[in-house]
Amino acid sequence: MNLRLAVPAALAALFSFAALASAQSGPPPMKMGLWQQDVNVDMSGMPGGAGNSHAVSTQSCMTEDTWKQSFQNMQNRRGPMPQNCSNDNLQQDGHHFTFDTSCTMQQGMNMKIHVDMTLDSETSMHGEATSTVSGGSLPQAMTIHTTIHSKFISSDCGSVKPGSSKLN
Repeated sequence: MNLRLAVPAALAALFSFAALASAQSGPPPMKMGLWQQDVNVDMSGMPGGAGNSHAVSTQSCMTEDTWKQSFQNMQNRRGPMPQNCSNDNLQQDGHHFTFDTSCTMQQGMNMKIHVDMTLDSETSMHGEATSTVSGGSLPQAMTIHTTIHSKFISSDCGSVKPGSSKLN
């Protein structure tokens, strides 16, 4: 699994959670501006016995427009799941969101994902996701555990453009 794939997915889930946590017509429950995300990805059970851990820190710009887009993307995802995936155990309130997704993939592989996100305040969020891939040609299950800590930095996004992010 490539860290470049895991990090954007984790950040999208985090900001989509924040969008879902607000009332549909209400203001965002978080400050708009520059946010820093610290993401740790730990992979175990990789073929050949290899394990891999990565940490990355990025900054992104959240504006009213990117907020609305995150909310719209989340609403679109709540529609019908692809035929080979299902969502279960959805629990949410204004500050916490958790769910499980199971997918049957090509070549007989199965993926299970558990996501747990918390909006601590208007300036702080954290969460984690655990993915397990098994079956197919994998000799053993592979587990990917991602933790995310996100904090508000400034109302001014500086050189970070809305809808993009930069590595710290």
